Amino acid sequence: MKDYNLQNLRVVEVELLDPAQCVTITEDIDSVVWCATDFNGNTPRSISSLDAAFLFRAILNPVKGRVEVEGLRNILGGLKKGKTNSRWESERSGDSVEPRVNKSDPISFVHLSVAEDALPDFETTMGRFKDIKRQGDDMVMSEFPSLTYSVLQMSRYEDNFVDESLAIKMDNGDIETSQEDKSRRRINRRDAARAVADALVDRSLVGKKVEVWTELRG
Repeated sequence: MKDYNLQNLRVVEVELLDPAQCVTITEDIDSVVWCATDFNGNTPRSISSLDAAFLFRAILNPVKGRVEVEGLRNILGGLKKGKTNSRWESERSGDSVEPRVNKSDPISFVHLSVAEDALPDFETTMGRFKDIKRQGDDMVMSEFPSLTYSVLQMSRYEDNFVDESLAIKMDNGDIETSQEDKSRRRINRRDAARAVADALVDRSLVGKKVEVWTELRG
């Protein structure tokens, strides 16, 4: 654990569909990395391998997809409320209030999403899978303007045939790429985690939505 600086990590269970719990866990924190989904198995958790076989199980449950939208909105609302309360407390105490966006501050919200070509689309009881993912992306970018954000759309995870620690590539739509080439993009999960951690302090990513993958050798 110490090799990863996780010795002080605390794991807390929370009901993401309960706004009150989301307010509680986002109180007095600087940043949130959102990588939650309820499209794997029977309980909300992160996608283990971005494998469509897990995703189709969501169709059988009428509440699948709610975490993607309602849970996300609750966390964003809690984070916004916490930061607003913190500024009010500073004003009441007579402390100098720092600018809303300080260049040394980490990004408030890093949204880990799915690239358009990472998975096939399919119908769920809450709508089409890709529509749900894009709704979450749009919410982060438009509904909470007081929060700084980055949206990272990960390509398909591949640990067996994609080496770790290759160069991480990002595309915000400026790179001319064919649909076939996009569908071939892959990323090792450890590199995905590294990209997320780097995004917290990368001011060049503030307010941007980018697709992320690793550059393959050869």
